[in-house]
Amino acid sequence: VEAKRSSEDLRLTFPFKVPVAASAFRRADSIWVVFDTDKKLDVDAIAREGAALVADVTNFDLPQGKALRIRLARPQLAALSSGDRGWSLTIADKIQSPSQPLVVTRNVADPVRANVGIGISKPSQLHRLNDPDAGISLMVVTAPGPVSGLIKKQNFVEFSLLESIHGIVVQPNADDVTMELSSDKAVLGRPGGLTLSAAMMAPERATSTARPVFEINEWRANKKADFIKTRDRLMTVAAESSGDQRMPAHLDLARFYMAHGFYPEAKGILDLAFSEVKQGDEGPSALIVHAVASTLFGRPEQALKDLANPSVGNNFDTQLWRALAFARLGRWADAREKFKNVEFALTSQPIDLQRLIILDAFRASLEVKDFAGATSRSNDLDVDGIAPDQIAEAALLRGRLAEALGREKDALSEFQTAAESEDRPAAAEAKVLGVLLRQRRNEIGDDEALRDLETVAVIWRGDGIEVQNLQMLSRAYAGLGRYGEAFAAARNATKLQPNSDISRKLQDEASGLFEQIFNGSKGDDLPPVQALALFYEYRELTPIGRRGDEMIRRLADRLVAVDLLDQASELLQYQIDHRLEGAARAQVATRLAMVYLMNRKPERAIAALRSTRIADLAGEVRQQRLLLEARAQSDIGRHDLAIDIVSNVGGREAVRLRSDIYWAARRWRESAEQIELLYGNRWRDFQPLTALEKSDVIRAVVGYSLSEDAIGLARFREKYGPKMDSEDDRAPFDLASKPASANSADFARIAKMAATIDTLDGFLREMKTRFPDAMARAKLPPEIKVDPNPTGSLPEIVGLKRKQVKR
Repeated sequence: VEAKRSSEDLRLTFPFKVPVAASAFRRADSIWVVFDTDKKLDVDAIAREGAALVADVTNFDLPQGKALRIRLARPQLAALSSGDRGWSLTIADKIQSPSQPLVVTRNVADPVRANVGIGISKPSQLHRLNDPDAGISLMVVTAPGPVSGLIKKQNFVEFSLLESIHGIVVQPNADDVTMELSSDKAVLGRPGGLTLSAAMMAPERATSTARPVFEINEWRANKKADFIKTRDRLMTVAAESSGDQRMPAHLDLARFYMAHGFYPEAKGILDLAFSEVKQGDEGPSALIVHAVASTLFGRPEQALKDLANPSVGNNFDTQLWRALAFARLGRWADAREKFKNVEFALTSQPIDLQRLIILDAFRASLEVKDFAGATSRSNDLDVDGIAPDQIAEAALLRGRLAEALGREKDALSEFQTAAESEDRPAAAEAKVLGVLLRQRRNEIGDDEALRDLETVAVIWRGDGIEVQNLQMLSRAYAGLGRYGEAFAAARNATKLQPNSDISRKLQDEASGLFEQIFNGSKGDDLPPVQALALFYEYRELTPIGRRGDEMIRRLADRLVAVDLLDQASELLQYQIDHRLEGAARAQVATRLAMVYLMNRKPERAIAALRSTRIADLAGEVRQQRLLLEARAQSDIGRHDLAIDIVSNVGGREAVRLRSDIYWAARRWRESAEQIELLYGNRWRDFQPLTALEKSDVIRAVVGYSLSEDAIGLARFREKYGPKMDSEDDRAPFDLASKPASANSADFARIAKMAATIDTLDGFLREMKTRFPDAMARAKLPPEIKVDPNPTGSLPEIVGLKRKQVKR
């Protein structure tokens, strides 16, 4: 650290080789400086050169920086500056370079998230240090140049903002006060929100103000003058002027247009004037008039650029126009804070501008829930009067205030006044708010409310009113089960104002509803085709991560349920290729293999199973995959390989699969024996056979008949002949179970019966019964019951002893 003493001051230089953020503040007789560096500060020069001013210098190590405390021998003022050589601290009897003031903004729109924001450019680090003299903890925020700090101390319930030379210094009064840093501000908060008043403090009074840009007498004269003659005269003067007189002439014409409410024309005249002068030579008055015209014309962003020009300055007049621009941008907290401090500037404006400003200040107070301030602005309107074209907007705002204060009947009356006016924006908003209030009072039903909201949606488009109306419509449609229209309303709101808080909230609600439909029970009553159309139209609402993957799988189940197998396989294949890993990937591949089998594509089923094969699968999933692979191998003609795959697999579904494989290999007797093994002692039960069971019995009889196994035929005829009670069952049973010669017509009919039997349906039924999660949403026919033997065991067959097969 370099120190240089002169007759007027003591200058300390901190020559960092790279840019370092810093903070400086004063505590009693000490000056604190904090740096974001891990370099050790050599302070010997300070003690040596500043012996008469400095009592002592102390270094403090911080987790992410260094702090320096300079205790002064007598009261002095300090100023900080940044430059190419780092930072310079000047200690003198007067301030050499004052700091730029930081603006503190309270946000109380939502009490649960009430916070305080401090606008500071590029805040760097948050440091916590202890003041050893006072024994308190401080939160210090460092920042790069230019130098800016808090001009005076501000006390809140949970913390105090201390006066600072540069950066932010907070003395927390509660242990859970938090601070978050962003690119342009620091936000102080607390779980559950800070304890803040609703911005009801009395406005600061200026001791003096700059001369107003809009003179009241000139404004009145312009309004009373003949429009055509005065406009032509001012236009001629502006056209013929030159040099230094050209800008004032254009400015007079712009003020004339402003007095008559021609804001685009006023902006255009000044745009022309600005194009003819060098940038920076426009003049503060012209820039302010251009900013006001831009704001009232609907270009508040341009207004803020004009007001940020250094030549405009930072007086109360410019604060008024910044507040108006913030209000037109919807930055209500910023607008409310600036409206609070512009009383003198407001009263010096023409009455027409006063009314416009009061209405915007009224709305800003309502938006941040400052109802005391809103009441004050309502009283201001009574004093200044309301222009005829502002009656509807004033009624709307007073209705909102009355509703907030619990005077609901007064609110409905004001909303009715605004809704019946010719002011279309105010009328549309009043209708929406009136419907909402009457619904809350149970004065109208859902159908009448929906009709009114749909009417507003047709007659008013394009701003925040439509977004609010779309939010209410979306909720109403969702409550009535009209999900497609609810999603359409949310999508329109997002397209209209993607950065609006209402649009974001509505998008979150739509995403939640979408998940409830496809991952919950809301969509169970939807027809499958309608549910699929809904998904494909609004698939951008699919949540990311595990919930989205589950939704896709359930959708695939719905596709299978309506026989859209190609689409279902595409969804599952995409998940396998791009989304899943490990056991989850193998499980989804099992579902995909079943879909491919249902779609008669066994080669793809085999490929899906082989590409997802892993060693550490659960026993049940592994058994399911073996059964599916065996079935697929059998379907492509590899019957011996299929039998080998399931040779050590037990369970009813494995027995049926072996029967199917033998049947496909034309090994009729073995196939019939597996059916007989599957049903065991079912012939002893008094309960009649189901249609599916009768079909399997007839298939087994056909198999014995084709293999010319007379003993098997006799055994089956004896066991199951009495259970074929209907004529439709007995005729094919008798035909297949009686001996027939190889050249008889009956044998040809038996062979035709064998050719028409499709074993895939029976296999899929057994798989879904044994593994109900294989196709979770596919509903089983009512005659198929859940497997009573969940371990896959077979019923015991009396008189037979099962032999274990060895490879």
